[in-house]
Amino acid sequence: MGLKRVELAPGVYHLQGGSNMGLVVQDGRGLLVDSGLDKDAARRALRLAEEAGAELAAIFITHAHADHFGGAYLVQRRTAARLYAPALEGAMMEHPILEPLYLFGGAAPIGELRHKFTLAKPCRVDSTVEAGPQEMGSFQVEVVPLPGHSPNQMGLAVGEVLFCADALFPAATLAKHGIPFCSDLDAMLATLARLPEMEYAYFAPGHGPAYRSGAEIAAACAANRERLMEIRALIYDGLTGPRPTGELVRAVADHFGLRLAGATFYLLAQTTILAALASLERAGEVAATVEGNRLLWRRTAPQS
Repeated sequence: MGLKRVELAPGVYHLQGGSNMGLVVQDGRGLLVDSGLDKDAARRALRLAEEAGAELAAIFITHAHADHFGGAYLVQRRTAARLYAPALEGAMMEHPILEPLYLFGGAAPIGELRHKFTLAKPCRVDSTVEAGPQEMGSFQVEVVPLPGHSPNQMGLAVGEVLFCADALFPAATLAKHGIPFCSDLDAMLATLARLPEMEYAYFAPGHGPAYRSGAEIAAACAANRERLMEIRALIYDGLTGPRPTGELVRAVADHFGLRLAGATFYLLAQTTILAALASLERAGEVAATVEGNRLLWRRTAPQS
């Protein structure tokens, strides 16, 4: 899939494709935001940087999912760009086996989880970053916490543009996949509530088109929030008696008319279901119990 280069501000580009990237060009130098799924995506980004007359000096990776950093190793091989990443996420980029490992419950992952969509090639993290204003080479940027989709996901603000990673998903993704990936539902809801209040002109996500401030970003965040809250409510409503996690995954998938074709899709959906269960457990509404050597979920209080 090709990349569509959309200029959101002078020298600030949203590279839109299967997994979006960002490119910032200043005085012949380039800053790449994320690096795509694989070497092919990285090559396309390097070509666009060259066409813009920029030599890459820095890469910022928003979070440690393979579709966002899988091409970083090739960028590092071909350029002298310094790679920046959030703490924790950076550790997973250097040890990418951690992504399929946590998807498979901490056990050595099965073969289906050892492909490029969940197991990227490792890259070298030169600097881990915290939230706030930063210098990345000659670029003055701000790192913005956007947790929820992944534990320490961070966006990158350049002037009036916020590259907001997978803090939200477009309507087409919500319609197609039904269950957006989420590692911490409460954190993701908080991020979705904060985004429309941020004073940026454009929000450039990791998938789909960019959104303008005001009604566009507010509507997109509301749609994502409604979907997560719907999943949370479906799980609570489904606990008419003690039920195992697998039954809850099936119930939510059936509700959205999904066919989870393969272990990878199932385990991605299961992560979001577990995130919703953890949210309900923190609220004191459900509890995990072990009965007859089975882990079961049950209600503990009426839903607020």
